[in-house]
Amino acid sequence: MKQHRKSGCDDLAQLARSILKGKGRLHDGVARAAGGLVGLFGRPKIERVFAQELARRVPLPVDAQLSVAARGLQIAGIYICVVGSRDPADCACLLDVLRAEGKERLEQLMQGAMEDWRCLPRRMRDDAAG
Repeated sequence: MKQHRKSGCDDLAQLARSILKGKGRLHDGVARAAGGLVGLFGRPKIERVFAQELARRVPLPVDAQLSVAARGLQIAGIYICVVGSRDPADCACLLDVLRAEGKERLEQLMQGAMEDWRCLPRRMRDDAAG
């Protein structure tokens, strides 16, 4: 039996999407809870809906960490595609970042990643020595 093996960043792209989707579900849960709480006080539906929308938009403490994790996976996936000479039009991570962030933000993310990765060899030596 022949197995199909995904190439490039497909698994990383899926994991990043799952993280971002989970972040959205977390916000939806907080919004439902806020609306339910307002409803317990017998407030009109318009107030419950307002409370839900307000709660959905309030940044949660884990938002930044989840976004950074997802974008980091996507940037690593783009690197895998580039190193593997994959057609950029077939790079799921690249397409996802472009859709969500735009070209200018992608360039900023890639520059930041390159700076971080430039220090990796030194960090590896320091960790091995320590």
